[in-house]
Amino acid sequence: MKKILLPVLAFLFLIPACGGGDSDDGLEALAKAIEESIDGDEESGLAGKGACVAEKAIAYGADELEKNGITLEVVNDPEFNPEDLPQGGQDIVLETSLDCLSPADIAAIMVQGAAEEGDDLPMEAALCYAENMTREEWRLIVNDGESDEALNIFLRLSVQCPEVLVQMFMDDMQIDRSSAECAVAGLSEEILLSLTSTGEGEPDMETLVELFEVFVACGIDPEMMG
Repeated sequence: MKKILLPVLAFLFLIPACGGGDSDDGLEALAKAIEESIDGDEESGLAGKGACVAEKAIAYGADELEKNGITLEVVNDPEFNPEDLPQGGQDIVLETSLDCLSPADIAAIMVQGAAEEGDDLPMEAALCYAENMTREEWRLIVNDGESDEALNIFLRLSVQCPEVLVQMFMDDMQIDRSSAECAVAGLSEEILLSLTSTGEGEPDMETLVELFEVFVACGIDPEMMG
């Protein structure tokens, strides 16, 4: 599940280098550099939002930005990689980007990124993710995307976003959309959570019975349960 969001996370971690040099390291020059670098990249999901990102970033103040590694010299460096910033700088990049992106913007980036990976992510599912992810959860996934806690965020969202589970069922069991939609609609939230749990172990008998009944009702071969 995590790979669905990787394109947008990587994107949110990016302030493209704008090249060139400017000896004025004041806030006005820094804002201009950030705005020009973002709007100069037409393929970026932030294209057209350079002024917004610059305004949000500059609001932190010169001292705070410099303390966290965001300076005119750094932004102008063609080799600049936001992951090289201290944690505070990375948080500023993420927060200012999220401040300027609507859920629809993030969803479009996710769909495009999934397509580039050869995956089919419906816009409905992507928008559900974007609308239900909190700032704290974004920060956790960016900072520690491999942790069980981060994975549990995706699992919770999967239950909140039925279209995501439909796609999972289609991919994992090789069943058609109508059968997958039937199964997701028929299973209780408790069962759906157990199916996406990070814990190990076999499902209990109650879970197996519910799965069997729903699968049969939806015309799915129970052997698909594995």
